[in-house]
Amino acid sequence: MPILHVLAAFVLIGAWAAADPADWPGLWGASRNGEAAAPPASLPAAAKELWRRPVTGGYSEVAIAGGRAVSMELRDGQDFVVALDAATGREQWSARVAPTYQGHDGSDDGPIATPAIDGADVFAVGPKGHLVALDAATGKERWRHDLVAEFDAEIPGWGFGSSPLVEGTLVIVPTGGGKSRGLLAFERSTGRLAWQTPHHKTPAYSSAVAATIAGVHQIVVAAGDRVYAVSPGDGRLLWSIDGLGASVAIATSPIVLPGDRVLYGSWDETVMVKVSKEQSVLRAAEVWRTPRLRAYNGPVIHRSGLLFAVVGPQLVCADAATGEVRWRERTGEGTLVGFGEHLLWLGQSSGELRIVRASAEGYAERFKAQVFRPGVTSVTGPSYADGRLYVRNLREMAAFALTR
Repeated sequence: MPILHVLAAFVLIGAWAAADPADWPGLWGASRNGEAAAPPASLPAAAKELWRRPVTGGYSEVAIAGGRAVSMELRDGQDFVVALDAATGREQWSARVAPTYQGHDGSDDGPIATPAIDGADVFAVGPKGHLVALDAATGKERWRHDLVAEFDAEIPGWGFGSSPLVEGTLVIVPTGGGKSRGLLAFERSTGRLAWQTPHHKTPAYSSAVAATIAGVHQIVVAAGDRVYAVSPGDGRLLWSIDGLGASVAIATSPIVLPGDRVLYGSWDETVMVKVSKEQSVLRAAEVWRTPRLRAYNGPVIHRSGLLFAVVGPQLVCADAATGEVRWRERTGEGTLVGFGEHLLWLGQSSGELRIVRASAEGYAERFKAQVFRPGVTSVTGPSYADGRLYVRNLREMAAFALTR
């Protein structure tokens, strides 16, 4: 069921207000690395349910900012962006995106990508390639683009999974296909195309990531044919390296690690790249690749020279310098979030939430709670903001306080 592998860090300038670092404003948190900001100083003794509500399909994460929780859902044959009061779960507004994506080959109907919240704006991409800009307070549509009709983007086999990246005054979305214009940057206030970079052609499910690497702020993109970075202001190519193959669908977004390293992967293998600067020119070189860390659901988490990932039914710890596996534990399929010195693991079908020590010494479970009924698929990673944990599966969304 390949769709179960598919799942959207920003710099604010000028008049745009600074975001709360404790928010989870889009895919994989504020820095797009799956790290929870300001986790509790001590481990919880209980998961206190704050609210729970039904959903009717979709794979989007829950984005949280400004007291608002935003996700995407399937409703009556249509894909919607939905905003809730983060504290109570009460719906504030919903905005239609397009007729729903029809699941196939083991996938379910509904949207895939995660919305991005930034100040007064919400941006979302539907699985058929509709990019919408919405007012965060009301859900009123400000502008939209059909990436397929207007920019010759090709719909990936299981629908668009790339989540929009807000970078200052721009909204950045990767597209692929033989005639695609590649990476697209739009003015966030008007929707006008600011620049385009046709540096890759292969459609992918990964999202662009903003980071400072080798002292240079850049946008990193991973596609099957190329992995590369561009200048945020104009899309100018900064560095590039061969991808895993023109026919390969990159399944997860790149993870930027300490030491100017970039990690990316497909359903078959994961690659580590090192970026260096030589006489003001950036260059990238492959450090290692391994099939033992295949991309699955959610990010690979980095801790003190170690990488933690869910690979099939196992939680795997590997050496970040070499990719060599240090230990494996059969936990069942699930997703990971970095939680201070620990990891949050949410089961794909068990409905269990676990807190596991991030250590080279082996699997050490510190906490377990039942947050969903077993048997309903959840490939959506947990979100953590303002001291609350948000989880969802194909039928429910819930918020918890992790308490002593």
